[in-house]
Amino acid sequence: MVVAYPSADAIIELNRRAIETIKVKKADRHRVLSRGRIDIVLKETEACDGDTYDMAETLLKGLVEMPHSFDSANRRTAFLAAMSFLEMNGETALVKPDPRVLLGIRQHFYSDSEIKEWLKGNAIRPFER
Repeated sequence: MVVAYPSADAIIELNRRAIETIKVKKADRHRVLSRGRIDIVLKETEACDGDTYDMAETLLKGLVEMPHSFDSANRRTAFLAAMSFLEMNGETALVKPDPRVLLGIRQHFYSDSEIKEWLKGNAIRPFER
């Protein structure tokens, strides 16, 4: 199977759309801080040896974790990128965005396998600080 990957430009566009459609803070603004970081995450995703969900997990984690690629909406963008990646590759994205889970991913609360199962639409343990 040939895997389709998003481009850095597509992820940058997802950030713009995330800020426009998912309002969280008045101070949200679309600004790329590191295109190089986006490129690194995409290379890591392409190098992933697992299945489509492993690759989506790699993409999601890479965009969520520091250093951030964008001034605002990094977690929202990461979620949209992972969902878009799954759909590009014939998967039906069943998971709904959950800010608490995304914060847990950012703070390394979840294992890779937990994130993968969540992306498949399965339950995930509540994030606790």
